[in-house]
Amino acid sequence: MLKINEIDVYYHKTCALRGLTIEVRPGEIVTLIGANGAGKSTLLRAISGLEKVSAGSIEFEGRNILELSPDRIVRLGIAHVPEGRRIFGRLTVMENLRLGSYIRRDKKAIVHDLERIFSLFPVLRDRRSQYAGTLSGGEQQMLAIARALLAKPKLLLLDEPSLGLAPAVVDSVFDVITEIRKLGVTILMVEQNARMALMIADRGYVLETGSIVHQGTSHELLTDELIAKAYLG
Repeated sequence: MLKINEIDVYYHKTCALRGLTIEVRPGEIVTLIGANGAGKSTLLRAISGLEKVSAGSIEFEGRNILELSPDRIVRLGIAHVPEGRRIFGRLTVMENLRLGSYIRRDKKAIVHDLERIFSLFPVLRDRRSQYAGTLSGGEQQMLAIARALLAKPKLLLLDEPSLGLAPAVVDSVFDVITEIRKLGVTILMVEQNARMALMIADRGYVLETGSIVHQGTSHELLTDELIAKAYLG
């Protein structure tokens, strides 16, 4: 579904990603792990068209998307939940959700998908008239994910979905991610809680200073002593 081949990304003269190659197959959960500053978020932003790629290619379903604007990338079926949630605090939950479906014209299908999202996130149904800025951190994360799902993505990019959340809420977020995959959505995820991410993922990549240094199945990465010592705590 997604093929990234030998991409370079620079911030001014600093190389953030160098010769990076990964792939994501349909139906997978793939996780990216690595220290802060390794380039994980930069990679998601490059896929979304938010960072300029100076070399290499990014293909989605066989199409090179490097020259496409972010909104066209969304229309192709890629939705991005950025680090920090980025919900609109002065809008209600329902208004935030409607923004997620702005590219769609199938009104009946939107209503159906909204009901499915309320089944996945019951708290959002209860809070639908509440200002998003008054939600708890966990509820805001649920809203950010739900808003992205209303774009009806084929591929969902998640950047640090558990960041800053209480342990009990983290469990709920990972349960939801597993349920989203069951809906047929492929997931590429950056996550600070590497062990928990690998436990629900099919495969993983380890980034160091902008390059892939390890890759494998989740089981392989979880049982690798060097990776466990460096990244899994």
